[in-house]
Amino acid sequence: MVKGNNRLFSFHIVLLIFAHLFNDFYAGFLIPLLSHFQTFLHLTITQVSVLPMVLAVFGSILQPLFGIFGDKFNKKMFVVLGVLCSALFMSNICFSPNFGTLIFMLIIGASGVASFHPNGAASVAGLNNQNSTFMMSLFLMAGCVGLGGAPFIITSIVSVWGIHMLWVASFPGILLAILLYKRLPEVSRPEHRVSLFSIKLIFEKKSWPVWLMVFIMFLRSVVITSFMCFLSILLTERGDSFQKSGIAISVFLISGTIGGLVGGYISDYVKRKIVIAASSMVACPLLLCFLLGGGNYSLIFLSLSGITIFSASAVNVLIVQELCPGMASAVSGIAMGLVWGTAGLMLPIIGKLADLYSMQTALQIVAYIAPIAGILVFLLPNLDKNKGILKEG
Repeated sequence: MVKGNNRLFSFHIVLLIFAHLFNDFYAGFLIPLLSHFQTFLHLTITQVSVLPMVLAVFGSILQPLFGIFGDKFNKKMFVVLGVLCSALFMSNICFSPNFGTLIFMLIIGASGVASFHPNGAASVAGLNNQNSTFMMSLFLMAGCVGLGGAPFIITSIVSVWGIHMLWVASFPGILLAILLYKRLPEVSRPEHRVSLFSIKLIFEKKSWPVWLMVFIMFLRSVVITSFMCFLSILLTERGDSFQKSGIAISVFLISGTIGGLVGGYISDYVKRKIVIAASSMVACPLLLCFLLGGGNYSLIFLSLSGITIFSASAVNVLIVQELCPGMASAVSGIAMGLVWGTAGLMLPIIGKLADLYSMQTALQIVAYIAPIAGILVFLLPNLDKNKGILKEG
């Protein structure tokens, strides 16, 4: 078992950071390929919308379950298998001959993504107690970089060498899985775990602010997920190239990474409810300007939209943690997995709207959801006076 590690950057930490980067890189394979699958497998937009839903459900909602398995059995095993499954299956979804096979490969690949996240994060914390906050920030940022860079890299490979060469992208993941298996030590299990009684507190009547915050996060996630998943189809409808759609998705996600850092900094000086409300309300007109605009200028509005809508992401999690001290990790893990997973379940509805009208019309409707989340924020109690509404005892 490994205890603390006093070095700032140990080999094991760096290995886990790169593993997270590529694990989320493979999670980003599906979105830029949606327009390809729509054409190649002759799918309706409603069918296409099922694909990111599968990725969201199996890649997000299963995370708490894999976290429990990791605590009970072996974190290292789930870290290694997670990277390996995401690399092998997500890199080869282009070979799916039909819709059913594609769904199956996505289930296994997304489960790999879900397996890695909770156990990889727990391993980072366990391997470097001296600098856990800083290391965790780098670990999380690496995932954002991988997810944001995937669309550009994938569409570039397809444009230059063809879609059937995407399998070569699995090599870094396979190599990392081998290194993790051979070099990563097993992390000690936590001495203090969240009890079943603690989890029951979340369902008490006084927990309504927690669930209101989760609902706000859900509404915002529907907006983010819809634009992230359907950008390639929208741009294809507009007649843009396959590579340009990949660039657009990367612009949205990488701008979101910048927005998350900026929003986290601002929230130290401005009330967090104001940050969330402003993020939600300002995002709507920016998204509409992107949808209604054209040419390269629309990418500027898309970038500003990403910065704005993602700027409250870290703040949302901090509020949930403040409402539930003593079980902050468990609640934030459940909230994040539940939020992204249920937001993914909404994608077929958005897809159906696009089938009935157009993708642009469907996304315009989605953009108006963001201000609703901003208004609901003001129903939350004063967090400075109500910290820790859920406590044991």
